[in-house]
Amino acid sequence: MLFDSADYYFPDFQSGLAKEAAATHIGMYVAWLTMRGLGSVELNGYVDDLRARRIRCADLLLDACDGKFAPTDVNAEGLAFSQHYFTRQYEIDYRSVLGDQFRRTGHALDDFCSVPGHWHNFDRMAMVLNRRWMDWRAERDKQGEAQSPALSPPDSVLGLVVHALIGFLDEEGLVHDRVNEPLMMDEPTPDRAGRLFRVDFEGGRHWLLVVVRRLPQGAFAITLTVASCLDRVAERIRDHGLPEYFQDTPDDPLPYTALVRLYQWLRADTELIVEADDDYNSRLVFRTPEAMRAGLPVLAQRCRTVLGPLLKKLGTVQGLDELRCTSPISESILYTDPFNRLVLSTAEVARNPRILSLCDELEALGRDPQAPGPRMFGAGLMAHINLVRSRHGG
Repeated sequence: MLFDSADYYFPDFQSGLAKEAAATHIGMYVAWLTMRGLGSVELNGYVDDLRARRIRCADLLLDACDGKFAPTDVNAEGLAFSQHYFTRQYEIDYRSVLGDQFRRTGHALDDFCSVPGHWHNFDRMAMVLNRRWMDWRAERDKQGEAQSPALSPPDSVLGLVVHALIGFLDEEGLVHDRVNEPLMMDEPTPDRAGRLFRVDFEGGRHWLLVVVRRLPQGAFAITLTVASCLDRVAERIRDHGLPEYFQDTPDDPLPYTALVRLYQWLRADTELIVEADDDYNSRLVFRTPEAMRAGLPVLAQRCRTVLGPLLKKLGTVQGLDELRCTSPISESILYTDPFNRLVLSTAEVARNPRILSLCDELEALGRDPQAPGPRMFGAGLMAHINLVRSRHGG
């Protein structure tokens, strides 16, 4: 018995899609299984390449599984979860998360297979898969067991989180920002509490927003969001020379130069499972007090080893350029969509020698009907690209 096979989709291509397109959606699921430790012994050999993003999801399915996803490709837990989820729910979730990138040719399978297989799309799907898996495990594990005691109120849980992170906060110089806190987060409610931290450095500032939310059945979700403003780049973003693009004026406050959410800086972490909420925002969910006691020290350690170095890069022009202007752009942890000024504004300030190539890549993304992002800003994107080209001899 097979769960799915790329062969089922090849005869239906009417729009010139490459063969690999039939393997993308299955490959994303198999790659996720493998990186979560749910794959077969044979697939375990691909973990390092997947984590380093040296192999595409479609290539994993075609090369390691001969294009077919079978029960032999997973371990015992991976089999049990796939039997529960893959045939019932995976396609529904895939359409819900990535359906805006369907090509809409009128050929249903062609449209379904037309989603680009880049890692940005994988990251979006992985959060949903993480949630489905963790919900399934929680339901499985609670059967026949006494229910765990309820977690504390949100403000008490927030206190536990801040206490766990205090070493990291002190090392980075992050202090409670009471002035901007009401402006940068929703008002506290009986089910939500948060705290905003800030550090100023030469030429800019970082904020770290920590929010906890109480979920049904006594679980808690935690989000850590980074916002940065590097003044030189922010001034370029605001004063780019196109006043009609977002209606900027020199009197407007400096914009953020980076906004980094959990799924972006905790990519495929082996212990901290980043999930998606109903609006596809990223979060860490602790379903029991025991899970929180085990998870908070890991979160503190990741803040030191992952988030700390990231803040240092976000605090320099060259570091921000290195993070944002990757090749391809869509593989940057800061990438969301092509319809903004951040890439070219950063590249200009950093004097990136690839700036004309970046213009070409952004133009191609902006004209691609499958690229994520608001099409209403397409004209502004092209005007910005043309302006940057003219300034740099393109």
